[in-house]
Amino acid sequence: MKVYKSFTRLLVNDWKACVSFYKDIMQFDIVQEDEQGGYAEFNVAQMKLSIFRRSEMAQMIHNHEKPPTAECQDTVALIFTVHDLEDECIKIKQKGIKLTTEPMNNPMYGIKTAYLRDPDENLIGLYQMLV
Repeated sequence: MKVYKSFTRLLVNDWKACVSFYKDIMQFDIVQEDEQGGYAEFNVAQMKLSIFRRSEMAQMIHNHEKPPTAECQDTVALIFTVHDLEDECIKIKQKGIKLTTEPMNNPMYGIKTAYLRDPDENLIGLYQMLV
């Protein structure tokens, strides 16, 4: 298999709130936004992140009869490496977003991490390398 393009696609219930979150709070560059089709795409470093309405995907793959939610642990986490974790966390808090976990050192992996959630409760990890 030769892969020439790669995306991470979040399937969300509240498309509009999630697009606003990634555009306004995370300040990712949006390259495509189609509210009617329930699709948006962002450039994030060397990755493409797309936001797609969960119900649209369910229709597309013919599993719309299944319940859209169920109690479970997180099944996906978006991980972004930043240069200054403390500074990024301050900026996020100033925008009214609550961190799921405050910045903490994880010397076993040589990183400092913090976590937050988008409006659809997807887990987002912010990492800074410990030198």
